[in-house]
Amino acid sequence: MASGSGEEQTRLTDAPTNAHAGREAVAEALELLSREDPRDCLERLAHILGHLPGFCYLVDCNLTFVSSIGAGLANLELASNQLVGTHLLDLWGTRDPDYEPYVCHRRALTGLTQTYQDVCLGRSLEYQLGPRRDADGRIIGVIGLGFDVTEREQAKQRQAQLTEQLRQAQKLEDIGRLAGGVAHDFNNLLTAIMGHLTLAEEQCAAGSPILEHLSACNRAVDSAATLTRQLLAFGRKQVISPRAVNLTSLVSGIEGMLRRLIGESIQLATRFEDGLWNVKADPGQLEQVLVNLVVNARDAIADHGTVEVRTWNLQADAGSPNLPSSLPGGDYVVLSVRDTGRGMSDVVRSKLFEPFFTTKERGEGTGLGLATVYGAAQQNGGAVAVESKLGAGSTFHVYLPRHAGAETSEYPPPRVVEEAATGGNETILLVEDEPIVLEIADCTLQQLGYTVLACAGADEALRTLANYPGTIHLLLTDVVMPRMNGKELAARVAALRPGISVLFTSGYGEKIIAKEGVLDPGVSFMGKPYRPVELAKTVRLVLDRRTEGSLERTFEVA
Repeated sequence: MASGSGEEQTRLTDAPTNAHAGREAVAEALELLSREDPRDCLERLAHILGHLPGFCYLVDCNLTFVSSIGAGLANLELASNQLVGTHLLDLWGTRDPDYEPYVCHRRALTGLTQTYQDVCLGRSLEYQLGPRRDADGRIIGVIGLGFDVTEREQAKQRQAQLTEQLRQAQKLEDIGRLAGGVAHDFNNLLTAIMGHLTLAEEQCAAGSPILEHLSACNRAVDSAATLTRQLLAFGRKQVISPRAVNLTSLVSGIEGMLRRLIGESIQLATRFEDGLWNVKADPGQLEQVLVNLVVNARDAIADHGTVEVRTWNLQADAGSPNLPSSLPGGDYVVLSVRDTGRGMSDVVRSKLFEPFFTTKERGEGTGLGLATVYGAAQQNGGAVAVESKLGAGSTFHVYLPRHAGAETSEYPPPRVVEEAATGGNETILLVEDEPIVLEIADCTLQQLGYTVLACAGADEALRTLANYPGTIHLLLTDVVMPRMNGKELAARVAALRPGISVLFTSGYGEKIIAKEGVLDPGVSFMGKPYRPVELAKTVRLVLDRRTEGSLERTFEVA
């Protein structure tokens, strides 16, 4: 059969300038091949395929290769026409009659065009098939065109992973916001409960059986307060006091406690890198992270096993496989906890950091341990990564940014002997929009001898301030209040009564008491829930260290 027209020959001969144009050119070539003697077109088609990551092949009616050309063969480590004489089934390594590529080639032999994707010799390939005809129009084989789309598929997988990571991060962010709000409201309730329990204990006679019940209530309240702290940690809303910390020193300082936690049947191993960099974080928060990870590792081991704690330095560029995608490139200190336990499925791993998610039996865990780890890492500018397979154990990596400061930190910190709480005769402007908290704080401070001006909000506080003729020594105010927050109120009060001391209190932390949950130096803050004795000690401490200009220190309000 004669070759195609001059226009058709030109289209076949000209090399495409891009992949899209190349696909169109090859598609036209395939159509010509289906109408002409392939031998007249293969040379021109080979010229096109020499500029594309693709290849063309011909098979006969028995699905045996007659020809194979194209630059894309090199990605498969094949030379042109190397497959001639090879049967397709031998190349695929299967005789399954329902195998999709086999079915598609059989359909092409009936005159149908087919497309499909497959993995061959380790590469992702996209195929287009059509019938090959002789001069009389009879089908004598199949014309196949393959494009190597490995990079495209890998990019799609990476995009899907990033999308899922973003979705998970947004989900955890929403849950953290909800958890922080719940913890704030619950802390107000606990403050009132703690106060009334203290008053009830003081009014009970020594040896009264009621004291045992009150003691049980106090233990329950302490447990509830721990839960709220964990919720705030997950939501990155804890108020923390960061300083330079060496993770190796921190792990060594509580290694004895960790060994007691995991028991005698599990071995604790430690590996510390020499010259470990410092991080800047709250040491107590980091200790909580380590304990939670070790306890989680212990619970993953059925009987005997090993928990390994490792600290190491990491220098990584953005996008490095050694660094979570959420972190920029730079210097990090990594705390790793590995166990030889049962490992996790993909489903469990996807829910791992959600608060209250647990694989333990009912009553054996709150599901907040790993949520706390996640929140603490995020709050300190880091991230958590998990490696785990069913039956092969798990490894948690906590990444924290390197602290460039030269200062060092003593850990554990020296113990401070607390003095008994004392009262005074100063006047305190107490501002609290939660009635039950206002009531118990007012009662506690009055019992300590203070003159208390109790106000249910900022507007009432300003009116009281304007009408009160005497000296007011301390403003004790909640931060989150309607119409006017505690920071704004403190600024107004400072303008009217220069030199007044200020003590802030709140069940919140992030962007309210200090930027990113970090307590600024010099700002006096008392977190909720607090017991009457804590209130007494903190108020006395602030009054005793009254300084000029304390209100000019800034902190951020959401």
